[in-house]
Amino acid sequence: MSVSIRQAKNTDVHELAPLAARTFPLACPPGMDRTAIDHFVRDELNEDVFSAWIADENVYVLVATDGAMLVGYSVCVNGELPEDAQLDTQLPAATSVMLSKFYVHPEFHGAGVSKNMMSHLMEQYTTSDQEWMWLGTNEANARAISFYERVGFERIGTRTFEVGGQPAKDVVLARRLPSV
Repeated sequence: MSVSIRQAKNTDVHELAPLAARTFPLACPPGMDRTAIDHFVRDELNEDVFSAWIADENVYVLVATDGAMLVGYSVCVNGELPEDAQLDTQLPAATSVMLSKFYVHPEFHGAGVSKNMMSHLMEQYTTSDQEWMWLGTNEANARAISFYERVGFERIGTRTFEVGGQPAKDVVLARRLPSV
C-alpha cells in the first residue's frame, strides 16, 4: 500500500461521490434510518456538490489515493461556523475553517491514512490566515472522536445536525491551527 495525499481535481468527482456514499453511513448514529442517510448522500454528497466544492476558492478538497483508487477525502470550508450549536468557546468567522468532511474507506482504517491526511491539512493551513479548525461528529462515533482528540482537537460544545431530515446530536471539536 502506497497512499498519497493531494488536492482533489475535477477528474476525481466520479470517484468521490461513490466513496462518500460508502463512508458517510459509517459516521451516522446506530439505528439512524437508512432512507434518511441515502437522502443525505443523494442531496449533499453527489458529483455536482463535489464539483462545486472543487471549483470554490473558499473550499479545500483533499483526496488520499492508493494507486489509482481514492481511499479517503476531506472537505474544508473557510469562514463557516457551527449552526444549531451550544459552544463553550466562540470561534471567529473570519479566521475559522470547518472540517466539513473527513472520511477514509473502511479497508484503510488503521493504516495511517487519516493521520497522513490530517498532517497534510495542518501543513496546508500553516501559511493561511485561518487560525482555527473545527468539526462536528456524531456523539456515538467514538473512534472518530478519539482520533480527533489525539491530533489536537478539543471538545467545545454540541450541535444538532440534520441527516435526511432526521436530527442527530454531534460533538463539536476545535483546535488552533499551526502557524509559521
